[in-house]
Amino acid sequence: MALPVLWCKVEPVNKRLAWVVGIGLGSLAGYALLARRYPLESSLTKPRGAWTSLAEPTWPNAALHFTIYLGLTLLYLAALQMLTRAPAAGAAPNAGLTAGGRVQILLIFMVWFACSGIAMAVAPAGESHDIFDYLFRGRMMAEYRGNPLADVPKSYSSAPYYHYLAWHSHVDTYGPLWEMTSAGVAVTVREALELFGSSYPARPSCPQSPASCRLLIAYLTGYRLLAVSLVGVSGLLIASMVNRSQPALVPAALVAWLWCPMTIIATALGSHNDSVMLFLLLFGVWLLQHERPFWALLALVLAAHIKLTAFIWLPVFAVWIVRRWGWQRALRIGLVSAALGLGLSWLLYAPFDGWTTLTRMLHERSLYLANSAWLVLNLLFGTQWGWSKEIVRRLTIDLPSYLFVFFAALISIRLLKFRPNRWLKPLLVDGNADHLLWIPLLAVSLLYLLVGSFWFQPWYVLWVVAPAALLPGSPFTRSVLPWLSFGALSANLLADFLPAIAPGFLSPIHLALTTYALIWLPGLIASLICWAAARYSVRVPSRLGNGLHEPVNTA
Repeated sequence: MALPVLWCKVEPVNKRLAWVVGIGLGSLAGYALLARRYPLESSLTKPRGAWTSLAEPTWPNAALHFTIYLGLTLLYLAALQMLTRAPAAGAAPNAGLTAGGRVQILLIFMVWFACSGIAMAVAPAGESHDIFDYLFRGRMMAEYRGNPLADVPKSYSSAPYYHYLAWHSHVDTYGPLWEMTSAGVAVTVREALELFGSSYPARPSCPQSPASCRLLIAYLTGYRLLAVSLVGVSGLLIASMVNRSQPALVPAALVAWLWCPMTIIATALGSHNDSVMLFLLLFGVWLLQHERPFWALLALVLAAHIKLTAFIWLPVFAVWIVRRWGWQRALRIGLVSAALGLGLSWLLYAPFDGWTTLTRMLHERSLYLANSAWLVLNLLFGTQWGWSKEIVRRLTIDLPSYLFVFFAALISIRLLKFRPNRWLKPLLVDGNADHLLWIPLLAVSLLYLLVGSFWFQPWYVLWVVAPAALLPGSPFTRSVLPWLSFGALSANLLADFLPAIAPGFLSPIHLALTTYALIWLPGLIASLICWAAARYSVRVPSRLGNGLHEPVNTA
């Protein structure tokens, strides 16, 4: 009897390396185009600027920027598809990295580092103004002894770089661990400049003073270097976790995390502190994988003191610990970690006027909605239908939180199947039990962005990219994730160019609906295509397992 013949031939290692280099060079060209169109130094002459501050708001300019994002997405997609194909026939899932695989990893890190370096030359204001808020509040704490969780920037309106801020009359929305980190970056940059003999005047501020603008660039670079460094360390954690069960997929996992356009733009360009939160989250997952549940929960607590959003993964952590170690031990672990976590939280908040600042922050943030279906409903109920503010608030701010908590608990229990400890031990032997943790983490991340987040920003997609990178062979990571990243980046672009090109063309509710649709529509279409391909194609199990397929000729 003739055996099925693979029509998806295995590529030689040297050919695969050539593809990695070629795709990497194409990505470098894409980020170089962004750096050429939106140079950092020129952008600082226009505080509160946007993409349209540096490129004339016309349809051709918008289309060119859109094309750059599309090209980066296609290259990212090609790299994922190429690296998740089955390697040499007969390769065992736990055979370890080959010499070619190690070279691929080196090339992947080199390309990521080069792309990040180029992206650091791009103006941040088009992507977000958050980095300006970071450095102002960091200096406010380090140089003026201010409290970012109790004092508003408006109280320091005469300080340099005040006019670059996005938030003037609100306390910071982040935790004390981030405020300490931010102040540390501000101090480090200033001391580094003094060490090298550079002295810049504080006033007049940029853009009036070129010397002050150079100092501003130094601060921006410091925050960007922090974000890029943590992305690299997070990549090492991802590689370590994937290497445990599927070494052959380590290069693909690294590409999924490091080469994602959203990862590079949100960190090397936007410098969002999500990179700090996700590093601590991934470290917690790494600790769970290495059977250190107590320290994993503490890592999650620390992540929540960067951004409270980290607690969206708590249900998954909790159910996993119960399943792996049983109720009694899980209860002891939970009680001890909760007690220590509360003590640690009190110590962290103590220099910032305690937990009372937390309630103020939550109140101020809940006053705003952005880029979500709940914003559309808020505008519909409140603006067009004239419902009371209290009812609209309950439906569009309180309800999302309740829905997320309910469905997150449901997903955690359902996907982990909540069976006794004895049923899990055999799975741990072959390593694939890791996926029983990673899949719920990914599902809960998507659930929060779809249902629980009334305030959505494009870089929040990083919360999906991180767990998805742990599953590089899954159809979601290989085929859907690139388009989710593309949709979020494109929505940010649309929200910038469209009001400038055609002011008043769309009403606020229609603009909100269009932005929301653009975020999710590319990923939804890709999901439907994957579903149709899985339903109507003939496939055999891959030697690597978990989502890798080898198409066969059934003739």
